[in-house]
Amino acid sequence: RCSRAAALARVARLPARPPLLAPLGRRNFHEDVASSTNTLYLESLYTQYQADPSKLDAKWGDYFAAVEAGKKAEPPLSGAALREAGIETRLAAAVTSGQAAAGLVATSSGAGGLQNLIRAYQVRGHEAASLDPLNLHAWRHWEEKGISGTAPELDPAYHGFSEKDLDKTFQVNFAGLNTSSTLRDIVAALRSVYCNTVGIEYMHIGDLQKLDWIRTRVESPDFLPKDKTRLSKIYSELMKVDTFEQFLNTQYKTTKRFGVDGGEAAVAGVNAAIEKASEMGVQEVVIGMPHRGRLNVLTNVVGKPLVQMFAEFKGTHYDFENLVQKSENDDWLFAGDVKYHLGTSNMREFSNGKSVLATLEANPSHLETVNTVTLGRARAKQYYLGNTAETRSRVMPILFHGDASFAGQGVCYETLQLAHVTEFDVGGTIHVIINNQVGFTTDPVDDRSTMYSSDLGKGFGLPVLHVNGDDPAAVTSAFQLAAEWRQTWGQDVIVDVICYRRFGHNETDAPEYTQPVLYKQINKHPRTHAVFEEKLLASGVMSQAELDSVKGNLWKQHEEAFKEADSFKPDEDMGNWVATKWEGYVRPTDKAQSHPTGVDLELLKSIGAKLCAVPEGFKLHNGLKRQLKKKLEDIEGGETIDWATAEALAFASLLLEGNHVRITGQDVQRGTFAHRHCVAKDQSTGEDFCFLNNLDLGPQETFIARNSILSEYGVLGFELGYSYENPRALVLWEAQFGDFANTAQVMIDQFVSAGEHKWLQQTGLVMLLPHGYM
Repeated sequence: RCSRAAALARVARLPARPPLLAPLGRRNFHEDVASSTNTLYLESLYTQYQADPSKLDAKWGDYFAAVEAGKKAEPPLSGAALREAGIETRLAAAVTSGQAAAGLVATSSGAGGLQNLIRAYQVRGHEAASLDPLNLHAWRHWEEKGISGTAPELDPAYHGFSEKDLDKTFQVNFAGLNTSSTLRDIVAALRSVYCNTVGIEYMHIGDLQKLDWIRTRVESPDFLPKDKTRLSKIYSELMKVDTFEQFLNTQYKTTKRFGVDGGEAAVAGVNAAIEKASEMGVQEVVIGMPHRGRLNVLTNVVGKPLVQMFAEFKGTHYDFENLVQKSENDDWLFAGDVKYHLGTSNMREFSNGKSVLATLEANPSHLETVNTVTLGRARAKQYYLGNTAETRSRVMPILFHGDASFAGQGVCYETLQLAHVTEFDVGGTIHVIINNQVGFTTDPVDDRSTMYSSDLGKGFGLPVLHVNGDDPAAVTSAFQLAAEWRQTWGQDVIVDVICYRRFGHNETDAPEYTQPVLYKQINKHPRTHAVFEEKLLASGVMSQAELDSVKGNLWKQHEEAFKEADSFKPDEDMGNWVATKWEGYVRPTDKAQSHPTGVDLELLKSIGAKLCAVPEGFKLHNGLKRQLKKKLEDIEGGETIDWATAEALAFASLLLEGNHVRITGQDVQRGTFAHRHCVAKDQSTGEDFCFLNNLDLGPQETFIARNSILSEYGVLGFELGYSYENPRALVLWEAQFGDFANTAQVMIDQFVSAGEHKWLQQTGLVMLLPHGYM
């Protein structure tokens, strides 16, 4: 007899007993057990076999007898054999006969092997997907970090199949295949779904229902569009984006615009996501994004008129006589900002008949800073619509990221961490990574430690759709799936559009200094629309005349708008922010005035009594009992009250006047110094009781006091965005202690201090800084 270790080692590479799987027949006895996941079970059986073979089923006896006889394994399926069979894979060479001899090839063949093979593609197929339009994966040197980018599990040989198994049939219900399909067809289908121009990471999600939801959609033959109507529409949307960039490049070749050349399909994809979401109940979208592609999104997603955009390039949008008059009258002037920082709002009309109000937030140069500002505004919109899960589904945030900034900026982590926190949940965000494979001058291998820039999202259970930016049809499908996911599950999703940056960091930059190999490839690479046109022509979906007609009409529209820009005059309100909910509020040039804010004393005493009362049976902490007793005595005495009492009385009076009040920050419910106690805890049950939501003195608005995550930067941004939506709401953010507010200094400098002067963006945000630090 051989040793136990040797026998178990042979189990790992024992070939299946013939046949692997009888066509449509019953499985063989042992075919599902010989895998590493069953080692302990096999070891216990083998121990019994060694002690007394007669106590085991006869088939197990035969099985272990074969192991001990040293029966040789069949040779694995080689890369050459795969290519001869018409199944191309760059990973085939990773599995060799040497690996089989070393026991690295699992031989759970037949149905078990097929299940493992399918699972391998679902888990790691994205690693073999054709995602890079430039095909420069090998140049990235990820191996230096121990990241191979290859998955040997995708080779059938890894699961014990041999060359002769390619034409054997198996029962499957997968990707539109018939119930009986050959291994050759199954592998081809797996590669078509998981290793094409879309790479999907979703098997890390811990909810089987959600896994199946994604799987059934991406494995459907209808996931990618094939009909003329859909493909023609995708081409038209792509050409709107491309024409805008090419037209500006023609007219303003040396002007910085931070174009999206190379990533055009991403902008067209966002439009597809919004249109899809509108069919599922979305009425508003709030977009936050950096400079890259911003001008294109302003025009082609938000709907800013082309003529206005061109006027800003020409400088004809300035009404100098009006500006001089305002200056002489000491009227409201503002500094303005570069074009690729500005925001706007507009009602978009889609071909499906739906209308969506699109808002693009103004933002500074500081990458990712606008993220939580965007989510805060979205949450406020959802609150004023009714503050339910259903109303949250009506307002959809979209955040654009760069590949380097999403991987590198800590506020991205803070943004994702807010996703399922009460009173910060926005019902899911679509995250769009414009992955142009370079961070200014830094290569991806140097700007992060992981293979994908999106890997942060996996820690939060987000599905990640990696997609080749040179395949607009795949990009559109990925975005539509993202919109469906958000509307169905109310959770975040990432679309990682892997593309390139045709020019330097800006159009005047010389990228060859630092990326010579990359830009040698980019300079000879056709534009995305040309790649797509070749496919459309080859498949007969569109003719050359149809393609030329689309391009000609769009170019003509741009030329006409460019001419009209010479005489363009903007609306008095600039069409952005001021002339909406904030109209009529205080202006920077208004003289300071003192307005009476007092409240009737008897009303204050009535409020005070409510602020000291809890429901019958509610068990207060003894310390809080003493505080409330003292508070009530002070209120009834009417002479001295502490800060927390005055604050609560002010909040309550505003609530009774119909004004929403919201305060967040670390530990705001109790207060850092145990002074506020606006939410009490039942000492027996832990149940919350909020005094300010139970005034019972007539109609009142809702008071929200929510302890935030341990973040200043992200949470302050969220509250700032929340405050934008309603000038009649009191929105407060409290720093926990000392000078902790300086962790949010970027938000304070770029938005709080300068937002109105740069963008006419007003806010009523109140920052509570315990020791006056800022």
